[in-house]
Amino acid sequence: MTDRPFACRLGLCVAAMAVLAAGPAKAHHSFNAYDMRKTKTVSATIKEFRWGAPHSSVAVIYVDKNKKQQVMSLISGSPLSFSKQGLAPRDFRSGDKVIVTYHPTTSGAPGGALAMLSVAGGKTYKDAEVSAAAASLGVPGTSGN
Repeated sequence: MTDRPFACRLGLCVAAMAVLAAGPAKAHHSFNAYDMRKTKTVSATIKEFRWGAPHSSVAVIYVDKNKKQQVMSLISGSPLSFSKQGLAPRDFRSGDKVIVTYHPTTSGAPGGALAMLSVAGGKTYKDAEVSAAAASLGVPGTSGN
């Protein structure tokens, strides 16, 4: 014989846990720190490329509007997203010249969410996750991954 009140409470408890667990997962994939409606493009030099899960990132050196060298870090997709586009860690070496397109931070601090990175030799990486986030806001030119 099943204790119905216990089974009902257990079911409610499991449902509540699922709802609570969804919050951090959504927050992890939130782009609230970046202005997804704006894009900036700069010529830069790779300082460091971090190939890792859940997200890779790249630190680049660029010249700002005051003609001063700055370093910024750009968050990007997972290693799998790079691999699906035929790219590997060897494609991103310190000192390589690149062109980066990114969504800047909402705080105005250097950095952002990488939308696209082009390296010498013509290889280009387009971040599907970042593009999808921008497309969900109706940003022109971001829906065609």
